[in-house]
Amino acid sequence: MPKGSCEDIVDVTIQWSPLWEHVEILSLQQNMWLQQGTADTQQFSQWLLEVGHGRNLDNSSQVRFPEHMRIVDENSLINSIYPAIDSNPPPPPEYFLNRMILAPCNADVGEMNQKILKRMMGDVRQYISADEMIQEAGEDPNDGDNLPVEFLRSINSSSLPPGELNLKVSCPIILLQNLLPSVGLCHGTWLVVAWMLNRVLEAHLLGGEHDGEIAMIPQITLTPSSRAANVTFQFKHHRFLICLAFALSINKSQGQLVTYIGLDAQVPVFAHGQLYVALSQAKLSQNIKILLPENVLELIMPNVVYEEVLLN
Repeated sequence: MPKGSCEDIVDVTIQWSPLWEHVEILSLQQNMWLQQGTADTQQFSQWLLEVGHGRNLDNSSQVRFPEHMRIVDENSLINSIYPAIDSNPPPPPEYFLNRMILAPCNADVGEMNQKILKRMMGDVRQYISADEMIQEAGEDPNDGDNLPVEFLRSINSSSLPPGELNLKVSCPIILLQNLLPSVGLCHGTWLVVAWMLNRVLEAHLLGGEHDGEIAMIPQITLTPSSRAANVTFQFKHHRFLICLAFALSINKSQGQLVTYIGLDAQVPVFAHGQLYVALSQAKLSQNIKILLPENVLELIMPNVVYEEVLLN
């Protein structure tokens, strides 16, 4: 598993009844990763449970945060989570093991990644994907002329790598699909770019069993389903199956355990449990920084919790 491991996160008890009856599943009650910490950690653990159940305020759709979590603007958020990101030489790979910025929307994640990349020392190299329409049997080949390659390249989906990928040596990346699980190249694996060639990237695996090992990441041609790409036609693309990983969507961050978490909440969370997932990536509340919209005076954020799907 990339970065921190999520093993032993939760105390799970499953009682097996006779096969002709049923399996009784007991609800998850404790975050075991936080259980053995200090009194502050225990308090933070209990507060997280309240967030997960939507019980932090009388109005269950809102959460009030400690004042020490407030960040005033994007620059402060980046400085807090990625101090010395502009150092020369760039920070070593282990620097990225314990920090990330999260946001609910992919568009905000993409913008944040580009802003942080610009701060890093070194030259940017841009990789442009090679995309083309797939003509079905009996279709007029000229029909594809209405969809230029620039449009195909701009198709953006959480399951697709970016059509225009900007990278620098020493920047963190994350794999978007399985490449070679036997050597740790799985969907969600973190790496740091070591060298950039025309069609291959050399990278060091970050965290987990294969930490520090060298991997070669090739460009691959894939045909995404129309559903995955949110389009009504088929096309194929030739891209690196990676994206920058300074910032991630909350959904992609599940399973990561880091020391420093920044939450870009200028766009509020919109799905069940998103806020809990984002906050539970850090061990201490002092290491969480939150950026709210400028017009929000109190440190309060909407929290989406559907009580009907909770066991208690």
